[in-house]
Amino acid sequence: MFDYVITAVNHGPSQAVAVTVTDELPDSLVFVSSRDGCTASGRTVRCGPLERLAVGESHSWAVTVRLADDYEGDGQDIVNSASVTSPTSDPRPENNTTSVTGLPVPSQWGRADLSLAKTAVLAKGQRWVRPGETFAYRITVDNHGPGTARQVRVSDPLPGELTFVDSADGCAPDEDDARTVVCPVLDRLAPGASVSYEITVKVAKSLPRHLRQIDNIASVTSATKDPDESDNQNAAHTTGPDGGPLCVKPWPDPDHQDGELPDTGSEVPDRLGWLAGSAVAAGAVLVSAARRRVGRKR
Repeated sequence: MFDYVITAVNHGPSQAVAVTVTDELPDSLVFVSSRDGCTASGRTVRCGPLERLAVGESHSWAVTVRLADDYEGDGQDIVNSASVTSPTSDPRPENNTTSVTGLPVPSQWGRADLSLAKTAVLAKGQRWVRPGETFAYRITVDNHGPGTARQVRVSDPLPGELTFVDSADGCAPDEDDARTVVCPVLDRLAPGASVSYEITVKVAKSLPRHLRQIDNIASVTSATKDPDESDNQNAAHTTGPDGGPLCVKPWPDPDHQDGELPDTGSEVPDRLGWLAGSAVAAGAVLVSAARRRVGRKR
């Protein structure tokens, strides 16, 4: 933020009354406040009126402004003009307006390196989801600097296996694309700061048998130039709680250990157990009969 100090001077020859200062801000600046009571209407800032200003006296007002969110320059192109008026006749109105060109914009302004990470929020030790299950994703955006990121926006195109349920953080399906979830635009994200959003989704009840994992990639954008956009979306196969893929159960079963049969999600039918028992009994009869035949030959 920056302060402009506007000073009105009465060079005479008489006292000035109802002295008012007007500051028309350029598009690159936004009014923030004024410790001296100046107010803004749109881009016009007004200070006063000052009841009386005697000959030889001056009066100053301070106006605090900030750079507009869409400004990307270095400050040298910013021109701010202010003028003073009074009902008192002014013999030299040509010096009632002044302007200042340039602002000391920090060199890091207009650059902010954002990164995005996304992970499924599951019960401790769980690395998989089942068809029809509801769970949440947590999306975290970090600003690695050097400047403040403006108008930060997160979007998350959901794959066909997932359906949006809700979001306590205000994320919702986009008006133009119901499959894409968008989160509220964050006005500013300071260097070193982060923001997180949670999105609750539901897994489709019917999934392809060959489907082994669900991949969901979200991305972040900003009105501020990003010097490294390679990390503006989460990497593929990394949304599981441990940073790996988010698996789907039962195909495959991530709880399967070496040397164990995988859980296929189906129980053994009772009829199959009865048939197995019959086979064992039949085998016993055959063995017994064979032994008896051998005995008779002796």
